[in-house]
Amino acid sequence: MIRTLLHYQLKHQIVDVPAFSIPQAPTEAITLSQRVAYLLSDNHESLLLSDRILRTLDVDLATALDAGFRQEDPLALLEIHKTLYQIYEVSLCHPLSPVCQHEHSPWLLNIRRQLETAWMNYELPRILHQLPHDHTINHPESLSVWFIDQAHKESETDRAVLNFFKTQATIENFKLFLRSEAPLCFRFFDALALAQLYSSEIVKAEITSNMWDECGHGIEQNSHINLFTRMLKALNIEPPKFPIWNDWRPYAGYNLYFCFGFNRQHYFRSLGSLAMPELFDSNRNHAITTGLERLYPDAALRCKYFYSHLEDEDEHGSNWLSRIILPISKIQPEAGMEMAIGGAFRMEAMRRYNEFLALRFGL
Repeated sequence: MIRTLLHYQLKHQIVDVPAFSIPQAPTEAITLSQRVAYLLSDNHESLLLSDRILRTLDVDLATALDAGFRQEDPLALLEIHKTLYQIYEVSLCHPLSPVCQHEHSPWLLNIRRQLETAWMNYELPRILHQLPHDHTINHPESLSVWFIDQAHKESETDRAVLNFFKTQATIENFKLFLRSEAPLCFRFFDALALAQLYSSEIVKAEITSNMWDECGHGIEQNSHINLFTRMLKALNIEPPKFPIWNDWRPYAGYNLYFCFGFNRQHYFRSLGSLAMPELFDSNRNHAITTGLERLYPDAALRCKYFYSHLEDEDEHGSNWLSRIILPISKIQPEAGMEMAIGGAFRMEAMRRYNEFLALRFGL
């Protein structure tokens, strides 16, 4: 029975590879992320030189952490976040993929723990000045206002990117943008699902409402993943097998969802992080649809993905505040601070992503 099922799935190509490149030989595993990917590809008894590569990982990791978080070397930060991306993918890829056998392996958990701890220690001091004061934390309504204010703050680069979408972006610019957006679009439902692991019924209800929208109200063709995929096809864009990012910043923004989602101690940070796109995405999606309409007379048909978000976001933003942020912070103010930390981390990630886009667009 099991063999028959496996044969059927292999025959119909249901068993897929993870969404990252795997070196085919140990000589191709040069960087930290390449070595981790190689070690994930099969059981270590079957991999040439796996023991030797495992022994070098401690040195590789220490070198990357020092270069990335002390020296702030962009290439080292890229290696760090590519590695974290791969580690999170282990828990998200097809269950029959060979990489899944390593999900709870000590060697992988050790790397993940060191990377996440160093990353959080690096980031937290950079957002402390943005966090609300104790008076705000102790008044949940004020905390909701803080979330709104933070979500609506825009840097000069943020404004430049939105204006570029509206008035200047070409078809090729939009194709680059959509290929860059693809990894998170395909995984956002999973990020929401990880936030469901809590006992509060009002929180479950609101997140379920978001998930119901993500899955198209139970209509498969209207799921956000299918809407996004059809939009790519309508715009003659091949969905990328792997992230196209050549910069650490988009990796970090993506990883933040799963660093928070896979760590129980960061649960409230996850809720705060997820709140922010519900509050700031409306402005961005208006800019994107304006630009698409400038280029495509039938944009509303080709790009239904963005238009469906415009219909939902205002309601989601206010409900996320009233049904998640407000009730939790009323019961437990210290959880309110954790949610604020998550929100501040998300805003920092959003601004870095816009900096990445501005660089790619030549702004």
